[in-house]
Amino acid sequence: MNDVSQTPNPHKKFFPVDYPSKHLIITLSIGEVDRFQDISLERGFSMKSRIALVLALVPLVFLLGCQSRCKDGEDAECWMKALDNPEKIEKAIDNLKQIGDEKAEPALLKTFESSANKPKYRERIAEIFKKWKTKSAVGPMIAAIDYTVGPNKDGRKAKRTNRANQKIVSALGAIGDSQAITPLMRLMKLTKEPTVQRAAIRALGKLKAQGAVDELLQLSENSGVHKIVRLNAVHALGEIGDPRAVKSLVLALYREKAYYFAQAGLALVKIGEPAVEPLVKTMLGKNKEAKRINAESVGGLAGALEANAAKILGDIGSEKAVEPILEVAEKVDKWPEETNRLLVMSRLINSLGSIGDKRALPLVYKYLEKELWDVRTICATAINNIGHRSATAEMLKFATTGEHPRTRAPLIEAIGNLGTDEVLPQLRKLEKAQKDVTVSKSVKESLKRIQAYAQCKKDANCWIGKLSDKEPAVREKAAFELGRIGDQKAVDPLLKIINDQSENVRFALIWAFDKLRSKKPIEPIEELIKGEKGSRRFQVVNHNYKLLIGRLGRTGK
Repeated sequence: MNDVSQTPNPHKKFFPVDYPSKHLIITLSIGEVDRFQDISLERGFSMKSRIALVLALVPLVFLLGCQSRCKDGEDAECWMKALDNPEKIEKAIDNLKQIGDEKAEPALLKTFESSANKPKYRERIAEIFKKWKTKSAVGPMIAAIDYTVGPNKDGRKAKRTNRANQKIVSALGAIGDSQAITPLMRLMKLTKEPTVQRAAIRALGKLKAQGAVDELLQLSENSGVHKIVRLNAVHALGEIGDPRAVKSLVLALYREKAYYFAQAGLALVKIGEPAVEPLVKTMLGKNKEAKRINAESVGGLAGALEANAAKILGDIGSEKAVEPILEVAEKVDKWPEETNRLLVMSRLINSLGSIGDKRALPLVYKYLEKELWDVRTICATAINNIGHRSATAEMLKFATTGEHPRTRAPLIEAIGNLGTDEVLPQLRKLEKAQKDVTVSKSVKESLKRIQAYAQCKKDANCWIGKLSDKEPAVREKAAFELGRIGDQKAVDPLLKIINDQSENVRFALIWAFDKLRSKKPIEPIEELIKGEKGSRRFQVVNHNYKLLIGRLGRTGK
């Protein structure tokens, strides 16, 4: 038998292989070749059998070699090449997303365009284009939108295609190219899947597509449309910021038991001054349609009409609303039913505090006399937000009154945030006289605030240093004082603590950023809100962060 394996050439370690349809040279290690020869000799394989054995193992060797070259989370060029391998494409896409090297854009774009029958690839690649804001992908993504697919319930293929559509339109919104507006409007009207429709609506909002306003208004007002879709339309109208939406958004504050209140209010804050006059008119009872909707959907609750409009006027922060709110407060103050009177008055006082006008102080002082914890909390917060130091004397008068000690705590805390070291003797005297645990704790916290003031006074650098203090009360005081000083160099240090675990500190930051009027906080706060989505703990304060972003988008520099 003419068997060359019996006289092996130790230098010939290359096997020409026809795999697949191309002449490849697979280099094997000496150990691997010798092992193949040992096996073939031991088992008496013929030359033909031994070649067949090698051919059978070549794909495995080839695959192992590829895997060893492409390491997870690194070596972008290797993973770019792996996009051509059907067995590795998904892993390649995931790794390129993780690596984040934008030189992979052309290779990913090529894979995206060639994956018409693989929506799962397009879905994943669109996420990368969104993250990288890949401008060159806009045209191909628009071309990839499927306007004919049915709802998810039509089957797996429909579900996959809808998910690809959803990711594509989301990416188009993030990239921000106006050529996507017309296709997105078309998809918004034609899609049968609500999740895709919502994504298209939100993308149009991001693109500030004024041409979509009329259709978005129709969606938001149509009671036959799913509530979540309508909610997203309201959100998009706020993002676009067109004053044409104001009338409808004001009515949305009252529709369906105020279901749309938070989103409609946020939208009106983003639009700003054009919304003030219609809201004032509504608050004064001169908006007949709003009165009708309120009576029908909220059950005619006395004061809801005034309270809802006043809340948004406060969130907008326009001084034009101060006199009208005081006018309404004068009427509400005479209402015989105490519960409604206090509920509405609390909303009015809160709004006046948000605007920060000292004309509100006499009304606030009057309601400090109410020995109710929630009313006093709102009054104390309003006084602190108005920010006139003289108000500490008025709060000190009530800091020792109140049948329940808990009603004194909000005032003492506000004294610490608003006061200077001039109130230090009164606080120390109060500390000695207190036996109640709740009040004693509030006094100690406010002493920390005032002692910090004694150290820093009007020194911005000193207060910036206090932002990293271990005591939340001191960080809170520092944020307020930096807002009062108004030095722009405080913006970056304040941004470092926007994720502070104390809600009180975050509210102080909101106040400071409003005073500093810089656009710089917008993007970091948006990222924070996105990261904390679903957090119940910070739900309220993060909504106030959103309102801050709405104001800074209009007034920030």
